[in-house]
Amino acid sequence: MKYIASALGICALTIVLLVSCNKINLPTEMGQDLIPPVDNIHTFDTTLEVETYNGLFDPALDSFRSIYTHTKLLGVISNDPLFGKTDGRIFFQVSPGGRSPFKNRPGSLYLDSVVLVIDHSFTYGDTLTPQTIQVSEIDPSSDFRADSLYGINRLFSTSNILGSKTFIPRSTSDSIKVINYPDTNTVARQIRIKLDPAFGQRLLDYDSTGSNNAYGSDSLFRIKFKGFALQSTGGGNGLMGVYLNDATTHLAVYYRYNNTTTPTDIDTAVASFYFYNGANASSNYISRNYSGTQVLTGMGDQVKDPIVYMQNTPGTYTNIRIPGLAALPNCVVHLAELQAQSIYDVSDTIFSAPPNVFVDVYDSTAAKFKLIPSIFGVTQGTNEYLITNWESFYSSNSVNQTFTSTTDPSGNRIRLWRFNITRYLQNVVADKIPAYSMRMYAPAATTLPLGDLVPAVSNNMRVPLPRPAFTDWPA
Repeated sequence: MKYIASALGICALTIVLLVSCNKINLPTEMGQDLIPPVDNIHTFDTTLEVETYNGLFDPALDSFRSIYTHTKLLGVISNDPLFGKTDGRIFFQVSPGGRSPFKNRPGSLYLDSVVLVIDHSFTYGDTLTPQTIQVSEIDPSSDFRADSLYGINRLFSTSNILGSKTFIPRSTSDSIKVINYPDTNTVARQIRIKLDPAFGQRLLDYDSTGSNNAYGSDSLFRIKFKGFALQSTGGGNGLMGVYLNDATTHLAVYYRYNNTTTPTDIDTAVASFYFYNGANASSNYISRNYSGTQVLTGMGDQVKDPIVYMQNTPGTYTNIRIPGLAALPNCVVHLAELQAQSIYDVSDTIFSAPPNVFVDVYDSTAAKFKLIPSIFGVTQGTNEYLITNWESFYSSNSVNQTFTSTTDPSGNRIRLWRFNITRYLQNVVADKIPAYSMRMYAPAATTLPLGDLVPAVSNNMRVPLPRPAFTDWPA
């Protein structure tokens, strides 16, 4: 099963507590017998109140972009009781791979069918309400290029509808038999949309020479065909995770052709067009509509919010202030955690809480967000800088998720997020760094500058958030 870096988890959260200068009595950390009482070393624990303020990201102003390695979100959430409506659309290109995909020349090819095959990794939300997915052609005049990373608020114009399909998202988990000349394969988790035969004939008529040359190179093909636009046009109350960077996603043209050695014989074949990294463009448009929802209450003001709302970007965020930090004495901090837990809602079985939640700080002097100081290291990768020690930032210490599960007093299953900020707080109480305001949010991915005062590098670092396994999500 594929993972998503951009899962749209939805739930209400309340910030619970910040624990600092914790007692040194955790057996897995340090036994009390290591510091005998006669040494006159005293330990104490304390809980500091946090102030939280709800906010909404603005896709037009915040630089959220769609990367080809991210799982794309397709579909419509029409009725989320807390967060309203979401519209997810996908734009992408395919190519023949720099060669003619057919086994004979135009005029000797006969179309059977043309099918767009999409890798369907998971569904977030209602899996039983039908959705109608419409496939259109991106307008040839659109500026849609592989060398650009498009914001998730970017729409591309379309020229004509190529096909559509209405189906129940959950049904794609059932295995089906597919003829893939010359074999018959059993497949699952695929969205298969049969397209207009005229489009398939158009592909058959392209040649590798002359004025109809589309197969001389992939760049020539992209001039003839700009790409696909997918959107949900009817019903639906969920988002489907689509993974482009996989051989499952492709355009299949089933055809017959004159045998090259015995022209009177007719053979069958399938030609496949794939999404190629770096050569084909892709984009994911995501739109939120919060009209009439309780999320809008108290958003963007300076009034403390006892309950905050957390929705994956481009959704909501929470500003966090901890006034009591300034009054803490200089001490040895054994463990400091920022903790948050979800509030149970009956809609959790359909719209679960976000698996990836992250916390950074705002540097008012530099007027930018950055990684929490003293927490992370940095190393240089092949093409970018990567942060290190990020696993220890999440006290759940899981490579697949940033949360742990617990229960509330009524026995309902809820989620608990715990962020280890011990080293940061140690430098705050020692007056080595200021106490910054924080921001909590649920990004698909994020890139930030190092938070230390004297960073090892000046570049922004990509934060390798865990790619959660969706065993915890509704089926």
